[in-house]
Amino acid sequence: MTTILVTHGQLITPSSKFDQGAVLIRDRKILAAGPIGAFDVPPETKTLDAQGGVILPGLIDVHLHGAHGYDCGGADLAKLIQILPRHGITSFLPTTYITTRERLLKIVSTMADVIEDPPAGAQVLGIHMEGPWLSPEKSGMGNPDLFYPLNEEDVHAFQEASRGHIRMLTFAPEMGQAMQAIPLLVEEGIIPTAGHTNAEYATIQRSVALGLNHATHTYNAMRGLHHREPGALGAVFDLDEIVAQMIADGVHIHPAAMRILIRIKGPERICIVSDATPPAAAPAGEYDWEGYTLYHDGQTSQLENGTLAGSVTLINQMLRVLVEQVGVSLREAVLMTTDVPATLLGLRKGRLAPGYDADLVILGPDYEPYLTLIQGKVVYQAQEGETK
Repeated sequence: MTTILVTHGQLITPSSKFDQGAVLIRDRKILAAGPIGAFDVPPETKTLDAQGGVILPGLIDVHLHGAHGYDCGGADLAKLIQILPRHGITSFLPTTYITTRERLLKIVSTMADVIEDPPAGAQVLGIHMEGPWLSPEKSGMGNPDLFYPLNEEDVHAFQEASRGHIRMLTFAPEMGQAMQAIPLLVEEGIIPTAGHTNAEYATIQRSVALGLNHATHTYNAMRGLHHREPGALGAVFDLDEIVAQMIADGVHIHPAAMRILIRIKGPERICIVSDATPPAAAPAGEYDWEGYTLYHDGQTSQLENGTLAGSVTLINQMLRVLVEQVGVSLREAVLMTTDVPATLLGLRKGRLAPGYDADLVILGPDYEPYLTLIQGKVVYQAQEGETK
C-alpha cells in the first residue's frame, strides 16, 4: 500500500490557507493535510513536489455539456472523462441537451454504458438532465417546441433508461403538474433543480417545501426580481434551502451581480458550474452541435442570433474570474467549486481533510494544473514547460 506526500505548495483547506502545506495520502484517501511538519510521515513515502503551486481539492462540475469539441451526450463522454483532468476537473455530472424525448432516452442509455465501463480519468458522479421539462418563455438556446411539463412517467422512464444513473434534473416547476413529481425525484435520489423557469416566488417556495433544493445557472434563463413579485430569482436569494449554481465566466453574469449573489447566499450556498458546451477549451471557430451552429469567438459561444450557447470557460479558469474580477478570496472560490458541489451530492470529496477522497490538483499561477490526482493516483501531469 503506497503512501504519498504532496508537499511544498500553498495549501487550501476548508477553513485555512497555508503558504507551505502538505497532504498525506494512502489507499485513495487523505490521511492528513496541513502545514509542513504538522504530521508524521511514514518511511518509504513517495513524495510529489508541488513546486510552489497551489494544492487544492479536485474541481467538481455538476453542469457540463462538453469541451474540446466533444459533447457528453453519448459515446464521446468517454473522451471527456480522459480530457477533463488536464483542467483540474476530477469529477462531474455530464449534462444532456435539448432534443426529442425518444433521442434523449437513447442518449442516457449510451451514457450509462460509458459510466459503467469508464476509461481512466475524471469520475462521473451521475447524469444531469437539463430538460426538456423547461419553460418556453425561458428557453435559452433550446428549441421551445420540444419542451413539455415534467411528469412522474418521465422520471421512471429516464431513470430506467439510464439504469439509475440520473443524479440531477433541471425543470420548470410552474409547468403543468411538474411540482407533483418532486417527491418522486427525491425518493429516486435525484436532485430536483429549478431552471429555465418563469416561476413566481410562491411557486418556488411551494417546490422547496416538497424537496426542491437547487437552482440551475442562477440569473440566466430565470424570471427576474421585482419588488412586488420577487420571482424565481428572488426565491433563490431568499430561501436558504436552495443552493444556487452560478456560471462564473465573466460573460453570463456581470461581476457585480456575482458579488451580490455571493453576499446574499454566502459562498457555502453557491455552486460554480461551467455550463460548458463543445467549443469550451477549444480553438475559436464554428462548431456543429446537435443541429445547432455555435460560433466561438474565443470568449463566448453563441448562436447566429447572438443567444449565448453555454460557456467556453472551464471551472479552473472560473477561479481566476472569481478572484481577479469578483474579488473573492481563493479559499472562497475553491469552496464554491469543490466543497459545495460535493456536499450537495452527499460525497466525501471536495476537501483536503482526513477521510476524504484523495482527489486533488496542483495549480500554477495561470490557473492551469500541472498535476491532477484522482483517488490518490496521478491521472494528469503537464509536460515540461507546458504550464507554471
